[in-house]
Amino acid sequence: MTDPVLAPPRLSPQARFRRIARIARALVLAGGALFVLNALAMWLSPDYAARIIASQTHAGIIGPLTPTTRVMVMLWDLPSLVVILMALLRLWQLFGEYLQARIFGARALASLRSFARWLLAAALLAPVYRAVLSVLATLQNGPGKRELTLDLSSNDYLMLLMGVVLLAISSVMAEAARIAEDNEGFV
Repeated sequence: MTDPVLAPPRLSPQARFRRIARIARALVLAGGALFVLNALAMWLSPDYAARIIASQTHAGIIGPLTPTTRVMVMLWDLPSLVVILMALLRLWQLFGEYLQARIFGARALASLRSFARWLLAAALLAPVYRAVLSVLATLQNGPGKRELTLDLSSNDYLMLLMGVVLLAISSVMAEAARIAEDNEGFV
C-alpha cells in the first residue's frame, strides 16, 4: 500500500495578496526603468531611434535622424512617456495598498480607478502618437518623401477594452465597499 501524497499547505488569502503585490511592484519598477532607459537610448543613439520609430510607424526614414528630428521626436515622446509612468505609478500605489491588506480601501480603489483612466488615455493616445511620430521622423526626407502612417492595432483595442473593464471593476468594488460599510452599521 502506498502512502498518500500530502499536498503542501496553502497560503492564506492575505499571504497570496502580499506575494502577488510584491511581484507586481517588482514588475512595475522594472517596467518604469525600462521605459525611461528606452527613452534615453532613443536620445543617445540615433540609429536605435530610427529602428524603433520605423518598427512603430512602418515609415520609410531616409538616412540617419538629424539633430532637429531627434529633438522633435524626443519632445513628442514626452507626453506618451508621462502617461505610461503615471499609469505605472498608480499600479505601484495600488499594490502598495494590497501589501497592507487594504484591498477595498479608499486609496486602493482610487488607485485602480486612476490606473484605468491612464490606461484609457494611453489607448487613445497610441494611434495619434504613432501618426505624428511618422510625420516627425520623415520630415527630414524632403518634399514628396514625407509620410503620414495611420494604423490601429489590436493592442490598441485591447488596451482600450482593458481600461474600460478596470474602470467598471473599480466602480463595482467602490459600491461593494460602500454597501459593506453600510451593513456594518446595522450589526
